[in-house]
Amino acid sequence: MQVARAGSVSRASTILNVAQPALSRQLMKLEEELGVSLLVRHGRGVRLTRAGSSLLEHANAVLRQVDQIAELVRAPETSFAGHVVLGVPPAAGLLIAPVVVEILRERWPHASITVREGISTSLEEWLLDRRLDLAILYNAPPLDGIVLTPILHERMVVAGPASEVEMSGRSIRWRDLSSLPLILPSLPHSNRRLIEQAAIQRSAHLDVVFEVDSVTMTKAMVKRGLGWTILAHAAVAAEAERGEMTVRVIDRPPLISTVSIGMPMETQSRSQSQELFQVVRGVMIERVAAGVWYGAKVVDDYVR
Repeated sequence: MQVARAGSVSRASTILNVAQPALSRQLMKLEEELGVSLLVRHGRGVRLTRAGSSLLEHANAVLRQVDQIAELVRAPETSFAGHVVLGVPPAAGLLIAPVVVEILRERWPHASITVREGISTSLEEWLLDRRLDLAILYNAPPLDGIVLTPILHERMVVAGPASEVEMSGRSIRWRDLSSLPLILPSLPHSNRRLIEQAAIQRSAHLDVVFEVDSVTMTKAMVKRGLGWTILAHAAVAAEAERGEMTVRVIDRPPLISTVSIGMPMETQSRSQSQELFQVVRGVMIERVAAGVWYGAKVVDDYVR
């Protein structure tokens, strides 16, 4: 490398403080081992052949990697340098994912981070397939090999078109839901499971006119007056504040959604997994305390 930079063996030997004959022998030995010519000798010194340029490029890359390895070895044990994949549902993801990624980037500057968005049933499947290291799940059933930790409770609301805005803030009973054309996700979506189970327990009839799995598309259809929907309060708080949708609180009894963190059982005890869990949990609790996660309460503080 130094020979290439200096442009001659004699100048390189001076810089390296190595005798010129010894340096020349090393170069010849390297060319013999590789079976290619690395240098072209001329009157003013040497220049790299195509093979020599390729070797120099790869050698530089290797040296950079060695420098990075040394830096990682010297770094604190908490500086995780692997790959992390987070799974988030749409509404919750918007609230916490940017903050979580920002914190992880600061704590683990050498880690690569992927965020995958999906409905809870998709997140459950990805978690079971070990395609996620951690997922935020709504109303998740028991999952084989997955540790579920409830973090928040959210109050569910009925959201309708802006034409009904004068009714915003009013409560609605389960028996009155039968008069509303509903746009709900299809089974086995976690929200649909929760709503159907609650309706059966309250002997309430649900008039489902459309099945839509996307929260964004559901809200767009509600805004066009195609029906009403049932979502967590945080998912429609911004639209309600702008007067784009009507929100009515389900009462007597309320409909409560549980937000949990799911992690594979075999990775839960690892230090980086515990740190990841604490970061995500901490951000979720902070979002609630700041009033950003509207209508949610931390599980330990929740009183029905």
